[in-house]
Amino acid sequence: YMGSSQRPILSLMKRGLYHDLDRYKKKDKCSSSPFTRIDPGVIKSTKTLQFSQSIFDKNGSLPYGEIPEPLKFERDCQISVLNNGIRVCTEYWPNKVASIGVVIGAGSRHETLETSGTAHFMEHLHFKGTAKRTRLALETEVENMGAHLNAFTSREMTIYHMQVLQEGIPKAVDILGDMLLNSLYKETNVEAEKDTILQELEEVNKDPMEVLLENAYFNMYREHMMGQPILGDRGNIKAVTRDFVVNYHAANYFGENLVIVGAGGIKHEELVELANTHFGHCARRPPEGVKRKGTEKPTFIPALTMIRDDEMENCCVGVFYNAPSWMHEDYYSFLLLERIFGSYNQEANYEGLNNPGKQYNSVQSYLAQYPDIVKHQAIYSPYKDCGVFGNYLIGNEAFVKQMNYCGLHFPTKFADYIDESEIERAKQKLYMELTNIDTTADIMQSIGQQVLYWNRRVPRSEIAKRVARLRKVDIERVCTEWFYDAEPSITNWGAISKITDIGMYKYFKAHTTLPLVDFKRLALKTK
Repeated sequence: YMGSSQRPILSLMKRGLYHDLDRYKKKDKCSSSPFTRIDPGVIKSTKTLQFSQSIFDKNGSLPYGEIPEPLKFERDCQISVLNNGIRVCTEYWPNKVASIGVVIGAGSRHETLETSGTAHFMEHLHFKGTAKRTRLALETEVENMGAHLNAFTSREMTIYHMQVLQEGIPKAVDILGDMLLNSLYKETNVEAEKDTILQELEEVNKDPMEVLLENAYFNMYREHMMGQPILGDRGNIKAVTRDFVVNYHAANYFGENLVIVGAGGIKHEELVELANTHFGHCARRPPEGVKRKGTEKPTFIPALTMIRDDEMENCCVGVFYNAPSWMHEDYYSFLLLERIFGSYNQEANYEGLNNPGKQYNSVQSYLAQYPDIVKHQAIYSPYKDCGVFGNYLIGNEAFVKQMNYCGLHFPTKFADYIDESEIERAKQKLYMELTNIDTTADIMQSIGQQVLYWNRRVPRSEIAKRVARLRKVDIERVCTEWFYDAEPSITNWGAISKITDIGMYKYFKAHTTLPLVDFKRLALKTK
């Protein structure tokens, strides 16, 4: 058990109920009683909390299954497949600007331990010159167009995208095709880029959350390349060669693995014609004898990793569970669950401007009791054949046990009891996020991911509809199936001497099956 660390949350959940029940027993016949007797055995509160369900009902809470009016309107999305398997997608609306993106289903999971970092290395090298454009010519051409060219690499995907004016669309597709299919990958550029990537790695390592997450992924997927860092292992970056890059390109940059997306002021027929011209010579599949790496399903490993650094000011805690993939039926439930947990930032509560105890969020109410738990963030990261859900927390070493307890207890707690208002608030937040996907770049990226994983465009209205139909019982079911008595993966980093003394996984595992408070039975029993 967590000792004293488990008492605050139980007392927090019970305190208000016991207090009101005591008042009821003392003032049963009084008109000033905060309760109204409906029938024997049932007590109904007439007081209204700040974010109670009654407040939502009075101020615009939507009926079951209904979505906000702005999310009901969608534009047409057209999808065509070229002869070499490349999927071309467009979502047009009158606009002077368009975003063109190429989404490749390849990332760090498709490397090996020997070639770790190659995917990110290749992203850099695609900006260093092609057979017909030098690096300087490429940069100058993009600047003269008034365009924006960028790229990023993740564990399963790499995206190259440009934002251009309408008249620059043909040249933008030409540049992207030239970069991705005709780059030279010169040895001199490979060697020169190693220092740049090492500097980028140094910058990333200044972010505690990024460092904790990379260690957490290794903890969860240590037997698979999903557990290796996206930027590559620091000791391996110097060992990357041109052959690594060329072989990775041959295995992963082929027609059936590419999606070309246009969003904004671009017609579908125009993009299909341009894609045929500049990407038509791309092979449909990898060359014979070339096998893609990392395609096997990774196995989630429950584990405990402690990285002690007594010189750090704060401790970082990550508690993660196995979760649904993009393809799983519980995907939308976890989208909502991520927003139910939400995020907590201590700075938002300074000067008493925002009282977490009145926000009707169990997680925030618990964290607000401790003055030096600085930040909390719920994280749901789905992938093609696996997924990760958990909580990241950072705070003073004095509260490292409480942070671990929070990450372990609340997913289990929601399997037994979750307030309707927390679900409603999370739905409203998700609706707002969907409404804010309105720029050409955001829409382009959204389409690219969906077509890559689902092979179709999933409009915002469909996402909102699926979430709107989720009930309390659905959230309790997924929490029971995925979290109750489950095997989490726990990573602690920092001045964690107060918890390294334990060193037993079963100490943490015990908190995934803690008995929880049954409020309905408690109310009747107290009566």
